[in-house]
Amino acid sequence: MAKLTRRDFSKLVALTPGAAPAASGLPQRPLGKIGFQAGILGLGAQRIADRPMEQSAVDRLIGEAIDNGLNYIDTARGYGDSEVLLGKALQGKRDRVFLVTKTRSPTREGALAELEQSLRNLRTDCVDCVHIHNIARDDRFPNLEEALSEKGVLGGLMEAKKQGKTRHIGCTAHLRPGRVLPVFATGQIELFMCSTNFVERHIYNFEETVLPEARRRGIGVIAMKVLGGPQNGVVPRLASPEDYQATLRYVWGIPGLSVAIIGMRSQEELRQGLDAARSFRPFTSSEKTRLEEKGKLLAAQWGPFRGPVA
Repeated sequence: MAKLTRRDFSKLVALTPGAAPAASGLPQRPLGKIGFQAGILGLGAQRIADRPMEQSAVDRLIGEAIDNGLNYIDTARGYGDSEVLLGKALQGKRDRVFLVTKTRSPTREGALAELEQSLRNLRTDCVDCVHIHNIARDDRFPNLEEALSEKGVLGGLMEAKKQGKTRHIGCTAHLRPGRVLPVFATGQIELFMCSTNFVERHIYNFEETVLPEARRRGIGVIAMKVLGGPQNGVVPRLASPEDYQATLRYVWGIPGLSVAIIGMRSQEELRQGLDAARSFRPFTSSEKTRLEEKGKLLAAQWGPFRGPVA
């Protein structure tokens, strides 16, 4: 597929429509073509298990998020006790969120077994989506053709969808964007999540190499790692208040992107994200130019810290 020029990409960004406001004040966008309206801010639940966190604190965080219109929550089998903590916090609220988990298994049997454990942990009989967790990792999925076969992880998730244990199938990627396109070509992927911020735009560049194909296929796009690291012991991070606002404005300005995931452990972090979402406005041309220059400078410092680009 032909690669977009920077000029073409800038035109697309400029044409991105505004998100529709929800009753909560949190803007919403269609999640691809699956028929769900997602709040543009999503909660990444990995950090609730990064270090000990009381269940009562998790309950308050999740409750406040949902009450403020945040309806997309992301977790995974590999995130310690995240699913268990989240499952308890979602009791009585499960039908108010789009709930996503992930599998790292390359095989059909492994993926189905992991999903069964996820359902028990999350205290639900069905999740809204299961992602193939970082399909770009060739140590995790060494034979992509096998992983996408009936006997591989994709075959397992197709069976889980048939059984009503997941409504949708997705995949994620942190690196090697070119490895994603064969996965899209199966026609089974409905959601895609990738590392996205104004710095990694100039390193891994999913924006020009993968997201045009996602748009063409109607695949819902979710941004992760919007604040940068950590990865492989390296922690380049967009930590200043200015960079926080800039990177969220950047990802919410990408055509076809529905949700930006932020890992949160506190109500203060949640409120910061909600404030940014409610006040979102697209960049002006001069702002985009300045941010692109800053992104290039930081990209040269960060380098391909998540692993290979190709």
